[in-house]
Amino acid sequence: MLVATHMAAASAMYVLSSVKNTSGIQKTVALPVILALSLCSHFALDAVPHFELQMLSNVLIGSLIILFLLYIAWRDKDVFVLVSAFLGALPDVMWVLKISPRFDEMHSFLHSTVTHAPPYSIILELLALASIVFIIYKAPRKT
Repeated sequence: MLVATHMAAASAMYVLSSVKNTSGIQKTVALPVILALSLCSHFALDAVPHFELQMLSNVLIGSLIILFLLYIAWRDKDVFVLVSAFLGALPDVMWVLKISPRFDEMHSFLHSTVTHAPPYSIILELLALASIVFIIYKAPRKT
């Protein structure tokens, strides 16, 4: 799965949640929950069979999504758009940096076992990514 898809999906979960429009104790409880779900979304997406792109393509597409999310965070004056994206990408960052052999085992265990997903699946993923970007862009802003 593209790191861009992980970042965008996690940010979309935050942007579409009502947590940004809450305050007080409700926000104190809801924000950690949505951020934890942003992290967990990584593993849910990795369980879906997908075509793996090479690192360079992944980094290029991911960089475009990071720029887009930086714009959204600036536009909406909301740093949690970026925090949720970071959490969505964190498991892959930890895997690439080989932070922990135990984590690598868990990450591999939860990852799709389909080793040869059809190449057209990357087109489906890119269409899903474009849809998520559109949803984030059009989502109602904080009030």
